[in-house]
Amino acid sequence: MRNKITAIILLCLVGVSCSTDKLDVDVSDVDLDLEFDRFEKSMFAGQSPEEMHTINADLIERGGELYEFYVYDMLRSGSVYDDSIGEYLWYFVSDSMMQMVNSDLETEFSDFTEIETQLTDAFKHLKYHMPDAPVPYKIITYNSAYSFGVISTDNVIGIGLEMFLGPENRIVKEIRFPVYMKEKMRREYLPVDVAQSWLTANVVGDERGETFLSSMIYFGKLMYLLEAMMPEFEEHLIARYTKEEYDYAMASEYSIWQYLMDMNWIYSVDMKVKLRFFEEAPTTVGIDDSPGRIGQFMGWQMVRAYMEKNEDVSVAELLNETSETKILKAYKPQENE
Repeated sequence: MRNKITAIILLCLVGVSCSTDKLDVDVSDVDLDLEFDRFEKSMFAGQSPEEMHTINADLIERGGELYEFYVYDMLRSGSVYDDSIGEYLWYFVSDSMMQMVNSDLETEFSDFTEIETQLTDAFKHLKYHMPDAPVPYKIITYNSAYSFGVISTDNVIGIGLEMFLGPENRIVKEIRFPVYMKEKMRREYLPVDVAQSWLTANVVGDERGETFLSSMIYFGKLMYLLEAMMPEFEEHLIARYTKEEYDYAMASEYSIWQYLMDMNWIYSVDMKVKLRFFEEAPTTVGIDDSPGRIGQFMGWQMVRAYMEKNEDVSVAELLNETSETKILKAYKPQENE
């Protein structure tokens, strides 16, 4: 089962104008029945081990393999079919810290309507651009005890809501996550994190290729598809950057590209270089004052340039494009005047 689940452990990722008119589409006629199920409300309603046993049976029916994964891997409470599962779950929901977390979740996410609307609209956009792409039938929320932000199976998405309580939350302040990761534990990043988890698990896959360029194009396609799904979201949120980080990246695009060219890294297969430019980090080593993952951002701009110069290419055709050279040739960042 674990091979069927893709996890995003933090931290995930609302509003702007899209980069091209081809993303400005009407999805009002797209049919999508997306169910939302608040597991944390059911679990923390239990008042005894006996009630938790009954609640567990109900959640097995509602959550299937995702609920099994939740209890076994996130809560470390064993199998949902264990005779003592009611006791184990009672330890979890009656824990004083988890009670505090649940209280904060009730306050921060008491009204989930806006997020439900955003996610429904995002998956309608996915169906519009890629009619044959899979879409989830249910999105489940829960308290993951700070273990997972978003996970996706082949038909369901799970969201650990406590991972989006924000860096100023009383408990988030105390947990031992790096500061740069806590900064992305904000509610506004949640919809993008959900979409990215689903795309990685079920649409784009996670095969980045061997070279620096192939990784750029992989992430560029992924972020362009995120933009297509959420054309009204602010661009810095699509990139999972703060506004300041995004503005820096935009202002530095030309100089960063020249640096990559000077270092002859475009076709590099050096894993250390790729880790520096594509993985989560507080900054991109070698690029002064930069945010992390600057290689992902550069890939996004490369793919955007390709799509702007090829107005007849659809989003689906972009994902199927295998010529890296064709995409690379379209990218000519200009020096800021």
